[in-house]
Amino acid sequence: PRCPDGYTCVSYSPTDEVCELNGSDNGDRPDGGNTGGGGDAGPVVCNNDSEIEPNNSVNDPTLTTIPNISDNYKLVGLAICPGTDEDFFRYEIDVAGKNSRVDVTYNPAQGELAMDLLNSNGVSIAVGQPAANDPNILRIDVPNMPQGVYFVNVRSAAGAQNNYSIEILTSN
Repeated sequence: PRCPDGYTCVSYSPTDEVCELNGSDNGDRPDGGNTGGGGDAGPVVCNNDSEIEPNNSVNDPTLTTIPNISDNYKLVGLAICPGTDEDFFRYEIDVAGKNSRVDVTYNPAQGELAMDLLNSNGVSIAVGQPAANDPNILRIDVPNMPQGVYFVNVRSAAGAQNNYSIEILTSN
């Protein structure tokens, strides 16, 4: 994928390429099992996602590459820190009828996160729910979306700090 400034494309397999914050290592990934919010429920050491901040509102979101470069967008090494932080990501549906899936991967034992899909007016149209086979993933699936601008809002459900990754996918 094409990565934003401050991120590097890292290939984990021929089909799994992600943008990672420059200078981070596997331990800073939400699924890395290290200080970045992995395995146990010890204190959260917040990932440094300052390269995408501020992205605290629909007026100042992180701009994704959807649909201009790709139909998917993935970032790892993100954080909701402090617990009042909110992160917003903007993407577009360029052709009516596309499907949209958003996955936020995190460690719920560190503190619950919440996610909403918002329309261009900032109104929630879908709420993230735990994925059927993986409670570490909050998922939003919306089929047959109208053409337009959309935002994903990630935040703490109860003021907790947590690290996470996000993947936004669109498909026909």
